Amino acid sequence: MNNEEDVATADPSDMNDIDLEGDGPDASQLPSVEEVRTNQSLAPDANETKRRRKKCRVWSAIFLAAVLVALVIGISVAVSKSKSRSGGTAQSAAPPAPVPSPTASAPAPTQPAPTPVPEMTDAEREKAARAFLMTTGVSLEDDMNLSGSPQHKALKWISKEDTRRVPIPSNPEDLGTTKARKFVQRYALATFYYATEGDSWFYPFSFLSDKDECEWYEIHTEGEEVYFWGAHCEGGSDEGAVSQIWLPNNDMAGTIPQELEQFTNLRVFALEYNLNITGTLPDAFHSMSDLSVIVLSNNLIEGKIPSSFKKLSNLEFLAADDNQMEGNLNHIKELDTLKYVYLEDNFFTESLSDSTFDGWTKLKQLDLSDNEFSGTVPASLLNHEHLTVLDLHDNDLTGPIPEVSDKQDRLTYLALHKNSLSGPIPSTIKHLQGLTDLDLSHNQLTGDIQESLKHLNLVYLFLGENKFDANPVPAFLTGMTNLTELSLKHTNLHGSIPDSFGDLTDLYLLDLDKNKLTGTIPESLGNLDNLIVLMLNRNRLTGTVPE
Repeated sequence: MNNEEDVATADPSDMNDIDLEGDGPDASQLPSVEEVRTNQSLAPDANETKRRRKKCRVWSAIFLAAVLVALVIGISVAVSKSKSRSGGTAQSAAPPAPVPSPTASAPAPTQPAPTPVPEMTDAEREKAARAFLMTTGVSLEDDMNLSGSPQHKALKWISKEDTRRVPIPSNPEDLGTTKARKFVQRYALATFYYATEGDSWFYPFSFLSDKDECEWYEIHTEGEEVYFWGAHCEGGSDEGAVSQIWLPNNDMAGTIPQELEQFTNLRVFALEYNLNITGTLPDAFHSMSDLSVIVLSNNLIEGKIPSSFKKLSNLEFLAADDNQMEGNLNHIKELDTLKYVYLEDNFFTESLSDSTFDGWTKLKQLDLSDNEFSGTVPASLLNHEHLTVLDLHDNDLTGPIPEVSDKQDRLTYLALHKNSLSGPIPSTIKHLQGLTDLDLSHNQLTGDIQESLKHLNLVYLFLGENKFDANPVPAFLTGMTNLTELSLKHTNLHGSIPDSFGDLTDLYLLDLDKNKLTGTIPESLGNLDNLIVLMLNRNRLTGTVPE
């Protein structure tokens, strides 16, 4: 069974992001409010500076006016005296004395222009980037030096090929700054691109473009739902940190790199249906306390659940189904935030018991089918406070089906088929009053087909391939008129097919194969207009098939 949620909806800032619940900041950062306030507190008051300059200009103007007035008066007196001596004749007048220019105030000293920092060459950028990434532990030196590795390619790209030319931090102590974070997450996304064979992706989502890395996504809509596919940030491009990586069904291959650990603000990590992502999951989840959604379904991922999953204190949705993973559930047992767990179609091994799931108190859906789990069906799951879907089929479970202690209407889907369960169906199964789908086929169940099933509003009932006692077809089944699929294959039935089966008008599948039924096929079955699959082979029936 492959159940998928929401993964993800319009706003990745919460579980509505995918309706699964995202966060983060964005790109090249302006000074924060606190930095501006701090800088202003260290500088002189701007208004005070203006007042001082204005006052200086006023006094300078007064001084210059006084000098000019004095010069004019002096010149007038000199001309008057000269005229009186010469009798007023212009011919004898002495040439006027040159007027001295007023003394200009000295210009304020100017600060020398800062020497521009020369642009680093590509080689210098690569050297600086390598040193920073190595000393801060973002990437291993050997990985960056290995020609053709994702880290080597990402280093070359961000140093030489990236036309955005993002600043490269020079001091390892800058690692927590916006400048360093923007550089690191751009490099880490480039590493992720190369590690998953980005050149072969079905859609590039603007990866490795000259856009800010917080804009490496496309908007996808389905009805009223809006999804961000690609790498998405919260907080805008200037200050944002990657909060979502969602690349479904994109022909990705390769492996998931260790550099994933740099996305400490990640809320959603989803790579479902890429089919060819291989290798093991990196142990890179230690600092992702905001991560709430992981979807890795339908790939070729191997190995165990990483130990760093223990640190995912807000994880609600985990889907790693249809891979090749193994090991046990130890690293996720204590995650009390888990609500949806899909690990079917892998090779997990563990002996299940009630204590296995003690920590999952908020669990709503659990699918561990098609693995190699042993032990018994935990009674705690059938009596769980919130569980709606439980699928444990195709494992190695033994023992009886546990009793259901109290009436509850939460569990709607129960699949325990293809195990080695034994004993009778408990009569307390009637307490699962919300159950619509029940599959107990392919076990070793004994006794009668439990009549208390008639109290359930079942749509799907499969009981075939068990060792029930020899009995006629149970009459109570004909009263379960909501049934659309009914299989009693190889359940040791004998006698005739009840004519009242014609009342099950919603049936589109009826399987009575491999029993010891006799007589004719009731004409009433010809009235089942919705019937598509009818299996009556390997019986002792006679007559004709009704039209």
